[in-house]
Amino acid sequence: MKYDVSKLNKRLGMIGTILSFDKDTKEGEILGVDNNQYYFHIGEWLSNEGVQKGKKVCYDIIEGEAQNIMNNKLFSHGCTIHLEIDIDISTTKIESSLSLEENY
Repeated sequence: MKYDVSKLNKRLGMIGTILSFDKDTKEGEILGVDNNQYYFHIGEWLSNEGVQKGKKVCYDIIEGEAQNIMNNKLFSHGCTIHLEIDIDISTTKIESSLSLEENY
């Protein structure tokens, strides 16, 4: 049995792209990998680097808003994480593999 990694987003946090950011109001929107848009305020930005349109980020969704937002350096540099989990129900054996692919 194989699981789709995107279903793990609620536990691992979301990945998305900054769609917009207004420097005057300090508010913006993120487009998530689930194709939903999430509002955020600069107070939720946890990275030292500034907010930029198009930047890849990781974040949590709390009450429908993006919070705990951090620059996603792995995805900003063209890396893809592959996670595969195999579960044998008859033996309850669980195997997993995690790999990192550089897409430069």
